[in-house]
Amino acid sequence: MRTTEAARYARWSAGIAVLLAILVACVYGARDWQSRQARKKVPAAVPASVEQRSAAFSFSKVVGNRTEFTVRASKATEFVEGGRSLLEDVWITAYGGAGERYDNLHTRTCDYLTASESISCAGDVQIELDRASDHKVQAENGGQASSSRLVHVATSHVSFNHQQGLATTDRPVSFQFSQGEGHGVGFRYETQQGEIQLLSAVVLALHGPDSAGGQTQEKQAVLNLSGSSMTFDRDQRLLHLMGPVHASQGNFDLVCGKLDVELDEAMYAKRLIASEEPQLRDTGPAHMTMTADTIIALATHTRIETITAEGGVHANAQDSIGEDQLQADRVETELDPKTNQPRELVATGNVTARSHRQGAVRNLSTSTLHLDFAPSSDGELQVKHALTPAGTVELLDTGTVSGQPAHQRMRLTGQKLEADFNGSNELRELRGSDGTQFERQIGEAPAQTSSSREMVAHFAPGGAWSVVDQTGNVQLHQENESAQAERAHFERVSDTTLLEGSVVLTDASSKTTARSATFNQTNNEFHAFGRVATVENSSGGSQFVNFAPGPARVSGDRLDANSATGRAVYSGNARLWQGDSIVEGETIDLDRQKHMLTAIGGVHAVFPQAASAPANPRPGSRAGASKPEFWHAQGGRLTYLNDENRGHMEENVHAHSDEGSMIADAMDFFFTPAGTLGAADPSVAAKSGRPAQSGSAPGQQLIRAAAFGSVKVEQQGRHGAANRADYTAEDGRFVLSGGTPTVYDTSGNAAQGRQLTFFFGDDSINVDSAEGVRTLTLHQVEK
Repeated sequence: MRTTEAARYARWSAGIAVLLAILVACVYGARDWQSRQARKKVPAAVPASVEQRSAAFSFSKVVGNRTEFTVRASKATEFVEGGRSLLEDVWITAYGGAGERYDNLHTRTCDYLTASESISCAGDVQIELDRASDHKVQAENGGQASSSRLVHVATSHVSFNHQQGLATTDRPVSFQFSQGEGHGVGFRYETQQGEIQLLSAVVLALHGPDSAGGQTQEKQAVLNLSGSSMTFDRDQRLLHLMGPVHASQGNFDLVCGKLDVELDEAMYAKRLIASEEPQLRDTGPAHMTMTADTIIALATHTRIETITAEGGVHANAQDSIGEDQLQADRVETELDPKTNQPRELVATGNVTARSHRQGAVRNLSTSTLHLDFAPSSDGELQVKHALTPAGTVELLDTGTVSGQPAHQRMRLTGQKLEADFNGSNELRELRGSDGTQFERQIGEAPAQTSSSREMVAHFAPGGAWSVVDQTGNVQLHQENESAQAERAHFERVSDTTLLEGSVVLTDASSKTTARSATFNQTNNEFHAFGRVATVENSSGGSQFVNFAPGPARVSGDRLDANSATGRAVYSGNARLWQGDSIVEGETIDLDRQKHMLTAIGGVHAVFPQAASAPANPRPGSRAGASKPEFWHAQGGRLTYLNDENRGHMEENVHAHSDEGSMIADAMDFFFTPAGTLGAADPSVAAKSGRPAQSGSAPGQQLIRAAAFGSVKVEQQGRHGAANRADYTAEDGRFVLSGGTPTVYDTSGNAAQGRQLTFFFGDDSINVDSAEGVRTLTLHQVEK
């Protein structure tokens, strides 16, 4: 038993000895490893050129209680000579004047010059421009950055002056952000202001959103920019390019001296402001050019929505058939989202527009012009509608005068104008309201002007006007002529004007009223219809007849006149009266050049008779007229010659007065000139003992009449018959001659002779026969 226990103790002792041996070996091994590691960490011997080395380097610029920027390096080596330190793994972080930014500049190595306190980085430099708020969100999200507003800049050979907080380089620079990229030469960055400047040869491309499916973005959606220099204000999201600046997108091309591009929160271009002689061109089929003091374009993520030009705007557009020009103080154009062509244009301030198409020229002057464009499949501009609150449209083209070509000018003015155009940009219809005026002139002819409340003008292919309609208080003027009506219709081809509704026409010598009227400027014809009435001016006397010193009045159902020939024909119950004289008939033809009146069809005339005064009155004869006497004459035709003071009536003529009557195939009437005494010879008045007339001058008076062919005379029961009868109003004498003159009465008394003379005032008859001259007296027997 003792032997067994001794063996067990021996085994335990051996195990403990082995364990102690292993523990001692481990302790010595650990100390040896620590010794070797410590030897590894011992710095290498510092070269003679190196004064000091440090494992980290950092300094900041602090103003007040805020830090503008911090410079950090993982390792810094300070050299003995030259006052230079080598910084490795360099980071420069700028926080901005108010701590609103978190911009980082990173490069592998930089030299720090102690004397100038500047940092020079010869290698590649990466710059990231970020906002402090975005960086904070990034830190909260576990370091995942949102690149939508982050700007990346890559360049080299950057110098940083930490006193000024300024980083510069003269080497090529490239930059990129979520919606654009570009490059240039030369770089300048100020940490305090947060601005990046590219000093020369700037080229920039701004994109819209990526298309679905990751396909390459269409070329027309990219805005390409170039300039001599550029400043990028990160805080304001503003790109400022200096000229010469060139911008293009799709078919638009812009050249200017300065361009500002405003970016939205997602870094898309939202507004472009071009200044310093900007010029915008549409390189598509429209061939449009626009210049102004300033041109502003508003854009969405995918396209330019509106283009606004301000200050001395000049626009020019050309297509296959003509050219259009526009000038204004301000022009705003809205673009179609599908075609990128103008859809709507509004011009304001001193607006003038000029269109030259197929020989016709249109000019517009107004304060505001609104244009609507129609979609075009071929890309050419197609004006659909135009509106202006008040303006003047002038059209110049070629007309004809006497069959010869002549320039024609038309001017349309209205308080409100609207126009419609056809597919060829030709004016199709122009409407004016709230007070309009229409003026036209052919060659050197006098201009014709008309005004009204409303107006509609139609235009033929080629741009020339064809028809103009005016309504509401139409007033028409041409030289000394004027007209008014409710409606007016002008036709270019026939050169006629139609007036309707209470028509009044006035010239230097007369005024005419009618229900409607038409006149033609080419052949000078004039026609009036419906209760036509003309009144001549009393001051100038009649231009046709001169029955009396006062104005002549003419009426009828219709008037046909020609101003060149001087003829005016009134028809349909025509009637003329002047003073006490009246002429009626189916038609009355007045000839101004011949001073002649011709009445035809159921003619009825009334003429005042000169007062009679027999030199040797017989007992029972009339001593003189107690009241004015009038002769009424009826026949088929009357011709009056004003210069001869003579009228000729024919076709079953019947003339009568209060004292008697005559019937004949034809009659001539002789009158005193208007304004003279009733007697044909002034000496007659002296013989008769009548006093001279005073007061207003009298009108023409009948002093003599001659009847021809189957003459019949009747006076107070006495009848006479002959081939000719001559009547003298001065003494009331009738002379019957020709054929077998005969006088008889109802009592059966009769007398015949070669010539019979009898008087309305007594019963005596002078008989001139073969037996000589004798006097008979026929007494009427009372029953």
